[in-house]
Amino acid sequence: MAFTLAAVWSIFSYINMTQTAVPVIQLNPSAEPEQWTFTLKDGTTLKPDQSGGFTLPSADTVLYCTRPLADYKGRLTSTALVSVNAWSCDAAILADGRLVADPSHRFLWPEGRFEPAVEPSATSGLFSIGRAEELTIAVRFLAEPFSLSALPTLSVYTELHTLSSQWTAPTASSALSSGVFLAAALFLAGLFLFQLYYKKANWGFLLLALLALSFCLKNTVSYSIYIIWMLQIPVVLWSIQVFPALIILWLLWYHTQGKLRRLGWLLPALYSAGFVGGILWRLGDNASGARWTNLLQNKLLPLSVLLALLCCGWQACRGNGYFRRFFRWGGVLVVCAGGGLFLSFLQNGSWWKTFYTALRMSHAMGNLFHLMEQTSYLLLLLFFLMAVYDFVQSIVHRNQELQALTLQNRYTAEHAAYLSRTLDDTRALRHELRHHMEALRALCREGDLQRISNYAELLGSQWDEISGHYTDNALLNALVCSYADRAKQLGVEFEAVVQAPEQLDIEDADLAVLLSNMADNALEALSAVSDEKDRWLRLKVEIFENTGLFISCSNSFHGQLRRDHTGALLSTKTGEGHGLGLKAMRRVAEKYNSVLVVEPQRQVFHVKTYLYFQ
Repeated sequence: MAFTLAAVWSIFSYINMTQTAVPVIQLNPSAEPEQWTFTLKDGTTLKPDQSGGFTLPSADTVLYCTRPLADYKGRLTSTALVSVNAWSCDAAILADGRLVADPSHRFLWPEGRFEPAVEPSATSGLFSIGRAEELTIAVRFLAEPFSLSALPTLSVYTELHTLSSQWTAPTASSALSSGVFLAAALFLAGLFLFQLYYKKANWGFLLLALLALSFCLKNTVSYSIYIIWMLQIPVVLWSIQVFPALIILWLLWYHTQGKLRRLGWLLPALYSAGFVGGILWRLGDNASGARWTNLLQNKLLPLSVLLALLCCGWQACRGNGYFRRFFRWGGVLVVCAGGGLFLSFLQNGSWWKTFYTALRMSHAMGNLFHLMEQTSYLLLLLFFLMAVYDFVQSIVHRNQELQALTLQNRYTAEHAAYLSRTLDDTRALRHELRHHMEALRALCREGDLQRISNYAELLGSQWDEISGHYTDNALLNALVCSYADRAKQLGVEFEAVVQAPEQLDIEDADLAVLLSNMADNALEALSAVSDEKDRWLRLKVEIFENTGLFISCSNSFHGQLRRDHTGALLSTKTGEGHGLGLKAMRRVAEKYNSVLVVEPQRQVFHVKTYLYFQ
């Protein structure tokens, strides 16, 4: 329990870290000029005009932009940092009247001026300001107009943790998704190779592994130093962006059926041809090829994916079980994703920022690629969940087939043993019959009718002791005879009424599972009854109105039952593999549109069901 709670806490902490970076204080003179004071070196106060421009004595005049930090006094710590972003000017930073940063290395603090320059120098870097109460930016414009929009902006990190959080949040988010994609790709590739070894390969697993790997590459390629030179070739970055959607087209086609499967391959095949052609065109002539690849990416690709999804929706309406689950689960994922976006919006998290950026870029650029790119993550998750579900279902189905085959082998062996015993009894009876005939002939010659009558009754009683014939159905007869012998060994009074033809519209494996579990459970319960006189078992199997098979099993027991917290019956047996009998019987009953009725009453345990013919 403690480990589970620790794991859940760790997961939520990680998600919180990736979604809620510590906010940074942004100080922007152009966005909030009323919070700033603009002065010259001699203390003369300047105010921007209606257009945001300043009137300066000369181009080399230094403008001092001062911003009090009283609003943030309680948030700043001794490790507070500041970074400056300037594009068309030189800037230096003063905290409480002392110089803390001169990234241009041109500011002459005692003289209050900058050294002559033509172009702005680098102004990047982090500088310590501690618990400063006031920040001042000394600015020298390098080109007109001298306006608010040309002033630098400041980013204040209240402590070192704030800075690390800004870098950790996006990195952790990318690392989590990339790790999941890579693990999924390796798992699916291994599963495909395993199936390929046994010549039962599912090519959908290979496509899904390629899809997960392509998402992993898209998330990590911009951070990779080894292949950073590839980014200088635009076609490489374009290919990494488009390739996942191309695999999605092939995956959607792979799961279609019927006529759509025979003709639907044309859509992903045509786009694949256009994809390869675009790569070759851009390698030969990047300028002209870019027009074609932009058309593929921004127009044709979103339309192709939308068309493929519509075709899959039509398949779902026509009864395709895969796509019925696909759209049902997809609706659940969309609701969950919407909830996640809403929570991210409330916390101003990275998920909401990414989605909002995609909306703005799609609107600004007039294409749907960026929205489709975000949707493709949901499609990948949906494909992966479907693949895991199908894989687990195949394992369960194979286990059921193996269990059914094991039962069939078991009952075949029991039937063979029963036939062998019957044959041995018949041979012994035939051998003894010759001696009995000789004895009867001798009695007949003597004419002693009373002794002949007594001898005949003795032979009749011996014949009744031989295992009988219950039904013409071979499987049912073998099972009932087997359990009749076991009941006899336990001293159980056994009675069976079996009325069934040679052929039934019920699978032998299902019939064997149901009847054997009934009899096994009954005999197990009877073995716990201390007094042999109280041990009895009644079995009834018969066809009712030619619509199904009625099966009933009643037995005495000691009256003690085990139940769970919901009141459901539990097995009284211990050890691995026990407690599955009732579940197996209920599964068979449900398969034939029926239910399993369990009726424990004092010292009598009754189980019955009615299997409808298929």
